[in-house]
Amino acid sequence: MRFRSKSLIAGVLFLSVSGIIAGSLFRPQSAPARPLDQLVPEGSMLYIEAKDFAALLKEWNSSSERAQWLKSDNYRVFSTSRLFLRLGEASDQFAAAAGLPPNMEFLTQAAGKESAVALYDIGNLEFLFLTRLSSANFLQSKLWQSRSKFQPRTAAGKQFYVRKDDSSGRVVAFAVFDDYLLLATREDLLAGTLELMSGSKGRSLQQEGWYAQAVAAAPKISGDLRMVMDLKKIAVTPHFRTYWVQQNITEMQGYSAAISDLYREGRLYREERIIFAAEQADESDLAQSAQAVSSLLAVLPKDAGFYHVSAAGAQASLAAMRQKILAPGLSSTADRTLAPQVQLTGGTAGSASDLETRIDVAPASRAAGDPGQALSEALGKSTPLAMMVVQSTAKTNDGVLLRIPAVVAIAGAGDWDVAALERAAQQLMAPAMTTSDLGLQWREVKDAGGYFELDGLNPVQMAVRGRIVYFANDAALLSTVLQTKNQPPSGPVTYAAAFSHARERENFYKLTSLLDQNARATEQEPQFFSQNIASFSRTFSDLESEEVLTRATKDRIQQTVTYRWIH
Repeated sequence: MRFRSKSLIAGVLFLSVSGIIAGSLFRPQSAPARPLDQLVPEGSMLYIEAKDFAALLKEWNSSSERAQWLKSDNYRVFSTSRLFLRLGEASDQFAAAAGLPPNMEFLTQAAGKESAVALYDIGNLEFLFLTRLSSANFLQSKLWQSRSKFQPRTAAGKQFYVRKDDSSGRVVAFAVFDDYLLLATREDLLAGTLELMSGSKGRSLQQEGWYAQAVAAAPKISGDLRMVMDLKKIAVTPHFRTYWVQQNITEMQGYSAAISDLYREGRLYREERIIFAAEQADESDLAQSAQAVSSLLAVLPKDAGFYHVSAAGAQASLAAMRQKILAPGLSSTADRTLAPQVQLTGGTAGSASDLETRIDVAPASRAAGDPGQALSEALGKSTPLAMMVVQSTAKTNDGVLLRIPAVVAIAGAGDWDVAALERAAQQLMAPAMTTSDLGLQWREVKDAGGYFELDGLNPVQMAVRGRIVYFANDAALLSTVLQTKNQPPSGPVTYAAAFSHARERENFYKLTSLLDQNARATEQEPQFFSQNIASFSRTFSDLESEEVLTRATKDRIQQTVTYRWIH
């Protein structure tokens, strides 16, 4: 169950947490005279801007998703996590410095429209928050009424207020100027903002090269939420490396910046991302991969529970085939260095097991070493370019258990050697599936235009259509794929993936209940799959599906992430 961190809820939560920690106070007013990123001092590594933060926060606070999540096992686990405790500690420190609690109730009562958060240090949570509001409204706020507890300062002829908590060293600074509320955890950030607002020649975030590059490439009309990241700074930050869920830190270091816009369009939420590569890719390789991916998308069934299509070489294709089709759960065994001992008998010529040996066909070869080596070589001869994995849960014939049939399709640069693929697949499966090569002979099936199937109890099928080879463990799913004809996608697509939450979530609950059945649950820690993850799925039960389309060029990756909601 995958929900990307840049979805609407994640964006709203980030702004909410930032606002809670900041204790921000603001009310809706007309659009600002100047873009907010012109008022933010340089040096920020992450910048989030909302067109109407008040509306987003109100929608989240009144949503059924929020109510369900706060009661869920997923929230229970999160509330005891190290990250949550660190955020709570920072919030307490801010409350001690500001002299008032930065709670959600107060934030909701004072929320305004155009708002921005600029993060300068992840570990110390050093940030600047600014929003447009009416000065008259702010005069009634608790923060303004407590200004006598702060030390007055001046920057660009404008007064602001600073207070420090001696025990934690946390600083809180705020100011009101030209219908803006400014709030920061560093005095210099707030002073720098006042100087920029007064027309100072200081450098703003908008003038930084990485930020300007990202904004120039983004859509002209920003989304309801916009997030811009300096990945060169973020990827090397120890706290990011610790808490980043994906843990693909090495891959992240290959990019310099990213920008993401979220658009809410009724039941459709659309996220447009652009990620800038640190080094340029080969355009001819990208074009070849995109053509291969497009050929696989043309045979993608419409009702798949899950799929992903991407560029892939021989090793990645082999790994997917082994895991999904040919040898799931198969573990390699250590090579013996000593010959087995032989028990001498009284001259017995044979045994009952010899009756299982077939003499009318050649036995499947079993070479020493890695049983997948032959298949890797057979795949490599045709130079795999892209791979598609399609899966959907289904009930067994008795209607009791669930299975997850799969199809793995590989698009190659050349024609496939069918005989070599058959022999290599036999060799890979032989150690786990049989002791005498039974059930490892291919037979031809005429259905769905023709394919090959192993004649044993283990359902494995193989089909070749032009330069695409298919391996499957379910004949019905393979037939559906073979008979699918889609229009090619518009423009070159280098990666595509989707998950149908509406189709798969009930089966997910059943399957995970079986997986966790023998696991020991404690009062402190709910069972991971059937309680923790399942509760998160139930929280967002109105999410119908999520789809990702990626188009790569020599210097950037453009992604469109689409969230479809039932209501």
